[in-house]
Amino acid sequence: MRITIIGAGKVGSEIARRLAEDNHDIVVIDRDEAKLTKIEQQMDVMVVKGNASSASVLKLPEVLQSDLVAAVTNSDEVNMIACMMAKKLGVPRTVARIRDPVYARDLVVSKEDLGLDLIVNPEYSAALEIARLLTVSLPVHTEPFADGKVQMADVSVDDSHRHVVNKRLMDINVPESCLIVGISRKGQMIVPGGHDTILPGDTLYLIGHVDSVNKFAAKLKRKRHQKTTNVMILGGGRIGFYLGEKLCSLGLKPKIIEQDPEKCRDLAERLPDALILQADGSDIELLKREGIKEIDGFVAVTGFDEENLLISLLAKQLGAKQVIAKVSRPSYTSLIEQLGVDAAISPRLIMASAILRYIRGGRLLSLVLLLNGQAEVIELILHPDSRTVGKPLSKLGLPKGIIIGAIKRGNQIIIPKGDVVLNGNDRLVVFAVGHHVSEIDGLLNVGGVLSE
Repeated sequence: MRITIIGAGKVGSEIARRLAEDNHDIVVIDRDEAKLTKIEQQMDVMVVKGNASSASVLKLPEVLQSDLVAAVTNSDEVNMIACMMAKKLGVPRTVARIRDPVYARDLVVSKEDLGLDLIVNPEYSAALEIARLLTVSLPVHTEPFADGKVQMADVSVDDSHRHVVNKRLMDINVPESCLIVGISRKGQMIVPGGHDTILPGDTLYLIGHVDSVNKFAAKLKRKRHQKTTNVMILGGGRIGFYLGEKLCSLGLKPKIIEQDPEKCRDLAERLPDALILQADGSDIELLKREGIKEIDGFVAVTGFDEENLLISLLAKQLGAKQVIAKVSRPSYTSLIEQLGVDAAISPRLIMASAILRYIRGGRLLSLVLLLNGQAEVIELILHPDSRTVGKPLSKLGLPKGIIIGAIKRGNQIIIPKGDVVLNGNDRLVVFAVGHHVSEIDGLLNVGGVLSE
């Protein structure tokens, strides 16, 4: 598939890299020659220098022959105009990054009238993910699959977890309807075997029936703090606003700390149920005065990764029970969590996941990127004509690094063993370490199309 990406910034580069790894034919457009040169040196893609909202650029054969245009510049207006023009010029599918709350949710005309097939708002998605982490019942990261009947959870272990640490997987009492599919160790993802030993500092990835995953994961965590009732947010930008709005809708009264007086006035008008403080959130005395020791959830979502990391660690030391940091660089996420922050959220990674899921489309239902993209969890519907239908898992010849963690067949959830036979239209939850998209496509026949 030929895909044109408009915008060679951090988001555009991330998406181009992942799509190029999927063997798509990629064209990247930007006005900054330095950015294009860097991308051209790092990836096997075509680059075009020019203004993406210019008809002369969009009429280039390389763009007109595209199956999809993704506009991810820093300007919502440029993204909308580029997609609208590309659609009128005959490009079948368009995706736009639109971040401003006014544009994202209050469009006067429909996205179809604007020529948009998909609108991605990474800051809004990040805010929803943070809100979920703050209010989820288990103190582990979870992702639902198969209409909520299957769950993936990741949880870190240390010396206090004596029933699993320094033991082989085969010697651990794991429920039959739950499977340990991966281990993250020192920033690297491992697909474990029965003889592999769990070490202190490892993060375990579990897939299985919701009840079994919750029960097993609960044994791997210290006592859960009380229900989240008070949240402090550092940073009043887009994520801070979206998160504050979501928490207010849940009946909470978050406290937002922001230095910019204009942003504070805007937040106060739009979030009357939140407490807005114009102050420097890195001020230790301020945090103490505002009761950081009693805070259930502290979230750092400023525009600077380093500031988010440092202040999150500080908040944790001062007594905040759950701490979450926003990071722009996906490669920072695992490092930050290793340092003691409960969770790190990357809007860029969230956006890449959304666009990849849409582009792969077809029978692909969901896609979650883990550990800076080192692994993926994919939910898909097995095509009835796939050559794997009617075969037991042990005969599929799955490459090392691919695990079918769960199968939803009707209302039944199956945690498969080697003798389980696949049926057409089974919903599979697949855990894949490394770059195995083409192998999964070939074996399971999910294709790379946009629609059925």
